[in-house]
Amino acid sequence: MKKLALITASVLIITVFAGFAPKNSSTPTPKPVDQGPPAWLIEADATPTPTPIRPTPTPRPTARPAGAAAEPTADESAAPDFENMPSEQPSSAPEATPTADPGFVKAGTPEAETVKVPILLYHHISDDFNLTNAISIISPRDFNLHMTAIKTQYTPISLREYVEFVNCTDGSKTLPTDPIIVTFDDGYLSNYEVAYPILKKLEIPATIFIVTDTVGEKSGDGKVNYSHFTWEQAKEMQDSGLIDIESHTNDHVKLGQLDIDTVNYELRKSKYQIEKHLGKTCDMIAYPYGSYSEAAIQASKKAGFIAQCLVGDDATDIDYEVNIPRDGVMNMTRITVSGTMGNVNIIEIVRKSIANKKID
Repeated sequence: MKKLALITASVLIITVFAGFAPKNSSTPTPKPVDQGPPAWLIEADATPTPTPIRPTPTPRPTARPAGAAAEPTADESAAPDFENMPSEQPSSAPEATPTADPGFVKAGTPEAETVKVPILLYHHISDDFNLTNAISIISPRDFNLHMTAIKTQYTPISLREYVEFVNCTDGSKTLPTDPIIVTFDDGYLSNYEVAYPILKKLEIPATIFIVTDTVGEKSGDGKVNYSHFTWEQAKEMQDSGLIDIESHTNDHVKLGQLDIDTVNYELRKSKYQIEKHLGKTCDMIAYPYGSYSEAAIQASKKAGFIAQCLVGDDATDIDYEVNIPRDGVMNMTRITVSGTMGNVNIIEIVRKSIANKKID
């Protein structure tokens, strides 16, 4: 028993001293066992993010157009290799073939005398029209479709270009073989607000024959049924180089029914007002209602008008005609466009008018 008690006491003494033994500072305190990431994160990582499919790059041309910026090298951190950089000269590689330009003819040649030139006449552009006033009103949507269609099927030129071509005697002027001309009468505000932006977008030139006494007049004031654009707006269009403002007389009267003094007043006052406000030469006229007389034609010439449009507003499809250079520019005819004509109709009418024009 004494031996067992002695052994037990020894163990207790060793245990006590062991508890007070100094710890080894170099031995780290054991860390808890790492249980790993949560199960939801393991599952998310198990589904790899799909690598985006990149299109196969188109092989680079051996040269780029002049002025184009250099493309980055494969190593974005690398300095550009100026010695091996492609030349800025155009590449000899084949390019897309551009649409062929229409044929052109020179003034004074036999071929020029066979060119048929349709001139379209528009008035007001508005959705507010019916069968009773459709002869002078077309919707904005249809006008846009008309311009798009003629731009696709023909080569729009200005009336000024045609007049200069006809009057050219040295062969310096040319004309496309598929020309078409756009004109407007009266000077409605819609010409500025609706037509002008469309014409700019499509790069179609146009001539607007204005009534000078109603410039800037508002609808409802008793003088006009629809508002007319101002001189400032007329100047903006004229200065664009796309629109040419010309005379439709001063008071929109039937010159064929007036005495010569009144005819002279209407012609000369309108010409003076346009030249004064727009700082340009006014030398073309369109007769209101298509009303004219031999006296009015001669008075126009004396007043300085070198081109005259004689068309009336009451034309029907059987009256539509086109112009040819040998007929001159003192009796030009126009195709009056109404609101009942869709974009397909206008192309059909132009084609029919061209086909009906006989050249002896």
